[in-house]
Amino acid sequence: MTRSVKPDLIDHLRREQANAVRLYLQYKGYHWNVAGPLFHDLHQMFDAHATQVFETIDPLAERQRMLGAVAGYTLEDVRAASSLAEEATLPTSPREMIERLREAHREIILGLKRGFDRAEEDGDPGTADLFATTVQEHEKMEWFLRETLEGASPLLEAAGAPAGAARPPAPRAAP
Repeated sequence: MTRSVKPDLIDHLRREQANAVRLYLQYKGYHWNVAGPLFHDLHQMFDAHATQVFETIDPLAERQRMLGAVAGYTLEDVRAASSLAEEATLPTSPREMIERLREAHREIILGLKRGFDRAEEDGDPGTADLFATTVQEHEKMEWFLRETLEGASPLLEAAGAPAGAARPPAPRAAP
């Protein structure tokens, strides 16, 4: 395989790597903070999905390296490359947690599909395959979240975090 950096394709890989890091942290945050009558089931599902998302990060970064690009890893790299919105507050209920996660998956799925199309245009079946496999993983997680919402009982409305709970403060830089 020839190592030739294709900027558009690398941008797709970087964005999806950054989105995966951000989604992983979102899942872990919800896993730690979910509360209410469905606590056990949601706590476990959020953790299982976090693990699945985490496992997508390395292949996306390694593919960038295979193509001759540097794979970013700093928080600034993630912030700059991600297309997912940064959360200002914790969701106020388990339902809102699930809705936000479902929307994040939908955005990631669309981005992965655009990346797949770009890889196909560039004649890069390895990258196209990576995008296709990752799409399938996100589609399955989105399906679980969608089914959880569609079959939801009033229990899902129970408070999951204090109303308007702010994000924890960012750690201060060492002097």
